[in-house]
Amino acid sequence: MGVERVCRYKGIQLKVIAMWKITVLLVLALLLYDSSIVHADGEWRLRKDEDNIQVYTRNVDASPFDAVRTVTVMQDVRLSALAALIIDAEACANWASRCVESYIYQRLSETDAYVYTHSNMPFPIKNRDMLAHAIWSQDATSLTVRVDSEATTGILDDIAGRLRLTQLRLGWIFRPLESGAVEISNEAHIDPGSSLPGWIINLLLVSIPYETMHGFVLEVTKAKYKDAVISFVTEPQAR
Repeated sequence: MGVERVCRYKGIQLKVIAMWKITVLLVLALLLYDSSIVHADGEWRLRKDEDNIQVYTRNVDASPFDAVRTVTVMQDVRLSALAALIIDAEACANWASRCVESYIYQRLSETDAYVYTHSNMPFPIKNRDMLAHAIWSQDATSLTVRVDSEATTGILDDIAGRLRLTQLRLGWIFRPLESGAVEISNEAHIDPGSSLPGWIINLLLVSIPYETMHGFVLEVTKAKYKDAVISFVTEPQAR
């Protein structure tokens, strides 16, 4: 009985500490938030610029949650390598912030698939998951490659202990530049299904996209992606 009480006591202590950390974050958010600042819909606002990665947010009409855009530029990288990393869903946990599990639920074609992703959120926020419909395309003129994903409903049963995201739009865009480099951008708008006010979620919106892009540019340099060949991707001519 003594050991059980000690374990329960320690468990309570850890939960209290976690709640205290969340409370501190929310208080800081309140102190940093300026309700007098109003930005027009569609105007991207730079929120972070570090290690050649820029994170922007903007208001979305009729939504309490902002959209987020993360941008970087890479030298000496092929479009196929960038696409190959995204296609390798099971590698998600290696580079995407908070991702603990991902896999192809159903592949309809080389450019069309349903992808399941499970994200581990910090206490006391419930873990999230989603089944997204992802479609690839490439512009014939600019050779820009993109994959657009949207959350689905009614296909995969809910999983106990996880809150299913049903409102999400996400896009990865790989745009070749005249210099031979590639601009990599990620745009997303998500309703996290959270009871927290939208403005608090928005103040905490920067870290996950930044960490994800940082992990992406490191992971894509691995040999398994560097020389990958993707049948639907055409590479720009060498300059």
